[in-house]
Amino acid sequence: MKIAMMTHWNDETGAAVHAKALVNAWREMGHKVTVFSFLRDDFREDRFTTGKDESYVIRCFGKNSLDPRPMLTSEFDIFVVEDLRTLPLEQLAMIFPMIRNRARTVHIVHEDKLPEEARFYQLPWDKVVYFDERQEFLKDVYPGADFIPFPCFPVRRGDKYESRERLNLPKDAKIIFTFCQRGYSPYLRYLCEELKYKHKAVLLFVIPQGYEMLEKESAPPWMIVREEGALSVERFDEYLFASDVVIFHKYKNRYLRLVSATIFQAIGAGCPIFIPQQSEYFQPLKDEVIYYSDTEDLCKKVTAFCDDERIAKSVIEAEEVYTRVKSADKIAEIYIDVFTRVLKERG
Repeated sequence: MKIAMMTHWNDETGAAVHAKALVNAWREMGHKVTVFSFLRDDFREDRFTTGKDESYVIRCFGKNSLDPRPMLTSEFDIFVVEDLRTLPLEQLAMIFPMIRNRARTVHIVHEDKLPEEARFYQLPWDKVVYFDERQEFLKDVYPGADFIPFPCFPVRRGDKYESRERLNLPKDAKIIFTFCQRGYSPYLRYLCEELKYKHKAVLLFVIPQGYEMLEKESAPPWMIVREEGALSVERFDEYLFASDVVIFHKYKNRYLRLVSATIFQAIGAGCPIFIPQQSEYFQPLKDEVIYYSDTEDLCKKVTAFCDDERIAKSVIEAEEVYTRVKSADKIAEIYIDVFTRVLKERG
């Protein structure tokens, strides 16, 4: 099958994470995939770029502009659009009839409520797909919309000490990694005595360049603050491999509160994940992660985790089971079934 995707790509957005998992899986299945994405000039390179573009990526549009020629001259049977409202919608609408004449169209929706803008609904999709069960409101407008879960990145493992050496991190400490990019924030900023002395624990924060965090100027000896641009997939994995636990603290947001794309990228790396109990971003996950209610609860649970290796083993096993059940390979197959059905329906 020949598939085209119009989406964010190799950047920090949830759409890019979702698309990357699917495209990798489709290509491994033998399908031909072309990705149409934003011009690099539309983003600050150091902050948003997470990797070099592959040979099948064509950058041909901006936030308010679109060069239609690559889309109109490339071959594809299925045209998939991710996160429509971030794309140059008006320009896409101008060429959409031509695209629809030669391919079937699929919209993967990233909204957490029905948009108020009428222009959002102007395109006649062959299929609408959503990945969070809380998006079922879409059926009020698109009765035939399908729920397909968010795909997980593959199960993969690294050598903890080799990763620490490459990252210049201490080899004899428990490393508590707090991811502070993509809207995640630092949370646990002190260590209880048992973690500090019994386990020689270190708090590791990886923050964006220019992020305001007081400790980055005068961090205590048990804290490491790293300023980095957008992490590539490989660099992100390196930090996960090097760490004993990772904290993803994302609680309130004015905008989307759907499932966190970052979690589905990280969960296959074998690093136990701690997340806030009250957050709306992690609803599908249960035993695969450890929930905390506040800083005191978090410190207690991290201490218990460091004291008992069986907790780590149990969580990592549950992570791996979840990752395999919701693997990108399996989710990609579901999409192919949907694409096949759509192709047959329109003849």
